Amino acid sequence: MFTDNILLNSGVNHRALLDAVFNKLPDFIFVFDTREKKFVVCNPALEHQLKKCDMAPADFSCATVKNIIHPDDFPDAENAFKTATLLQGNDFVEFEVRCKNELKLYQYYNTKISVFERDGDEAVYLLGISQNITERKNNEVQREVYKNRLQELSFITSHEMRHEYAKIQSIINLMDNRFITDAERSDLITEAKKSIQIINSSIFKLNHKLSFNQNDEFFDLNNEGKKYSKIVFVDDDVLTNVLNKKIVQALLPEMPVEVFLDIDDALASLQKNSGDKGTLIFLDINFPGRGGWEFLDEYATFSTASNVIVLSSSIDNRDREKARGYKSVIDYITKPLSFDFIKTFFEQLQTTNA
Repeated sequence: MFTDNILLNSGVNHRALLDAVFNKLPDFIFVFDTREKKFVVCNPALEHQLKKCDMAPADFSCATVKNIIHPDDFPDAENAFKTATLLQGNDFVEFEVRCKNELKLYQYYNTKISVFERDGDEAVYLLGISQNITERKNNEVQREVYKNRLQELSFITSHEMRHEYAKIQSIINLMDNRFITDAERSDLITEAKKSIQIINSSIFKLNHKLSFNQNDEFFDLNNEGKKYSKIVFVDDDVLTNVLNKKIVQALLPEMPVEVFLDIDDALASLQKNSGDKGTLIFLDINFPGRGGWEFLDEYATFSTASNVIVLSSSIDNRDREKARGYKSVIDYITKPLSFDFIKTFFEQLQTTNA
């Protein structure tokens, strides 16, 4: 171990016990020579870690330790060692440092340093012990993330949604008032639409926060060169199909529109006309029985086209991620279908095809 003059030599049994603790302790123990500026003792746990990081314990010095300590933490570690040489009695210096492991990933260590042996007033040897606290630090970070997210959820529900809900309630109460003019009633409807949009946006944000999925990115729309000559709606709701068809016809009066209430009917028609590459499909995913996912699975067996837009009431990010896995899906939007989406979508197509 170390030279006899710096060992607690209280008897053979005590020494054997200390040796056993030293050899089996999972925390890192080291003795630092302040004159030579190097580590002269490392317990087996530290030696094992150094070897896994391709470092020889015998060469463990200030220069080599700098290679594994995070650059932002090294000044604090260096200062802690300097401070430790000035300690009196049983005082110690405590600090946290990030060190690379064998996978080149940084882990957190809580380190305590005290004076182990003096030569007069000079601290000749420093004793240190480092404990891996990575799991604890990660838990602390996660708790802070959850805390912030709960605060965000509270703000969304108590302010954004409740505020707009109250506005809509007030608008509804005024709508039947015979003393308001038609112009005022029109203004109220406009304001109600704005509030509905804000509430819808808030619902998205709530779902996004509750899912703890922060990777809900937009789909990569690659419509370059695409020209659609027909639109197909696949949805089991009759009224939804009627409204969606009206929206398209209002903006694109020359565009043929077909609607299907049944997955199998839609698939049969599309397979029959599989040579037609100009079909844009709006697909609902929630059907009684066979649904949108089954449609996408079967559609892929006879078509290589990327021409499906999932149009769903679901705002679950898991559905978005699942849809993203299908080559045929070019976007995922939530109901209701809007004039703005159709207008923007086809304007972008005209721009890319120009």
